[in-house]
Amino acid sequence: MRDWQSMNSVFLDTNFFLDILDKSRERHDQANSALVKLIEQDIRLYTSSDIISTISYFLQKRLSIKETVANIGNIVESVKVLSSTNSDFLELNRVILRHNTNSKIDYEDCMQLYLANKHKVDAILTTDKSFCEGLTRLFDVDVISLGEIG
Repeated sequence: MRDWQSMNSVFLDTNFFLDILDKSRERHDQANSALVKLIEQDIRLYTSSDIISTISYFLQKRLSIKETVANIGNIVESVKVLSSTNSDFLELNRVILRHNTNSKIDYEDCMQLYLANKHKVDAILTTDKSFCEGLTRLFDVDVISLGEIG
């Protein structure tokens, strides 16, 4: 595993954004601190269109549409958004069926890992301790936690 400070790019998972956007979450301050450090290190930030949709769903539960749009706008101005293609889903399906030994694997997490790998992103920042468990070894992407940044 590489030291996060030597990385050029990091993919941000759903829970990272939820921690940033919701001040009542336990890891809010830690996520804010990590974001500041990533920006200070000039690390390119990525996420996926699926994650943006998920975040908007949670934001709309507690904010007006105007506030939701403003928050999503701030994110997409700062983070490169990656999208999956039909062939990405088909290839991920092959990988999962060929190599997965964990029947409880999270398909969405695996797609985020696949996209990060496809776009040569160095790491995924997540607070999910079992992120795509069993398949991370197949990809050249480190999985890092907030604690590793700071």
